[in-house]
Amino acid sequence: MHDTALDRHDVRILNLLLEDSQIPRLDLADKVGLSSSQVFRRLKRLEEIGVIARYAAILNREKAGLGVAASIMVQYRRTEMDARQKTLELIERTQEIHECYSITGEYDFMVRVYCKSMKEFNKLVNETLQARFIAGIHSYMLLACFKDQPSLLA
Repeated sequence: MHDTALDRHDVRILNLLLEDSQIPRLDLADKVGLSSSQVFRRLKRLEEIGVIARYAAILNREKAGLGVAASIMVQYRRTEMDARQKTLELIERTQEIHECYSITGEYDFMVRVYCKSMKEFNKLVNETLQARFIAGIHSYMLLACFKDQPSLLA
């Protein structure tokens, strides 16, 4: 079992990586006030214990051609055999769905979708998500994003 406690240096390293995952390790060490070997050991530990799951680029979805964004609530049909699993499989293979969360309340899942056009969004809502094992959906168009910045609070 690995110790997952994060100290102030770990938090600083993680916040700097969230700003720029390609920051050179020497720059990272300088900004944190540790040697590069200490930073390397900390990064290795954070990766091993799963705090750092992966390194990735953050896209500007609009500039990447995915300007139509929505959150869709999805409810699967309780009377349909394996409806939950079938819904999750549909979600997994649907390219426009980028995130999926299990939620409380009337609906079972909340998915975040990004589409190239309203035509593509309409096809998703009126065809793909009309499978017999889905009882209902409710969509919310995302008009503007005021904050999309993962960060640590500590």
